[in-house]
Amino acid sequence: MKRIISSVGKSGLNNSKDTSVVQELLNRATKPGSKLLKVDGISGFYTIKAIKSFQKEVLLFKKTDGLVEVGAKTWKALERYDSEPTNSQTANFLTYLGNLFQSYLISAPQKEKKIAWGAKVTKDFKSKVLLISQKLKISPDYLMSCMAFETGGTFSPKIKNAAGSGAIGLIQFMPNTAKALGTDSKFLSQMSAVKQLDYVEKYFTPRKGKLNSLEDVYMAILYPAAIGKPSSHALFKKGTTAYKQNSGLDKNKNGEITLKEISSKVRTMYEKGLKQGYLG
Repeated sequence: MKRIISSVGKSGLNNSKDTSVVQELLNRATKPGSKLLKVDGISGFYTIKAIKSFQKEVLLFKKTDGLVEVGAKTWKALERYDSEPTNSQTANFLTYLGNLFQSYLISAPQKEKKIAWGAKVTKDFKSKVLLISQKLKISPDYLMSCMAFETGGTFSPKIKNAAGSGAIGLIQFMPNTAKALGTDSKFLSQMSAVKQLDYVEKYFTPRKGKLNSLEDVYMAILYPAAIGKPSSHALFKKGTTAYKQNSGLDKNKNGEITLKEISSKVRTMYEKGLKQGYLG
């Protein structure tokens, strides 16, 4: 019996194993011959779209939220497809196997996919992000949204930190970070955005397979020790310099800045990136 332990979809925790389960069940629920999701554990644009379609077409929701929560109506409906396949499901499963086999023989052009903020970058930049995301097992929507946040939506390799920390570029490389990657801030600022993505990939490579949510990707940039922590995890507490520098993020004024609070602006950027005019 398949199960999930956390939410999957829009604004969900999007644990990789849970996401794979939802993707598999959504594929079983799809009409034979229809295009199926890639079961890759990444809750990106197409997975959220499939959840919304299921909610609208199967559950007849007037308002879809693209979210599968443990014990909620959408999950209970999906659970019905975790059983011995009917003739229709068998046909669908055979179609799935055929599509999966074909995907290994013929690599689908990743650049045709729509991703968050894809309409705001060049074709070459988008294609490279898709390639990097596939290699690192990161949702391209998450990676794009974090770079959009770090650059103020410009995706400029030259943009500098306004506070004067010396950070620069797509993920605001600190001088010491640049040095550890075998380069320096000046060299990074002189390269193109597409070329700088090589260093973005190099930076994230040690964390391959560990970045299962938007917050994980952002924490990899801001505070790697918090990767994989729950949203309630307190990063900074009152009385520390870090808390003082980020005190405006303590929404409930309880003297703690949680992972959820410090990631809220990045999530806003993610949701913006999925809207018309930004998705592409």
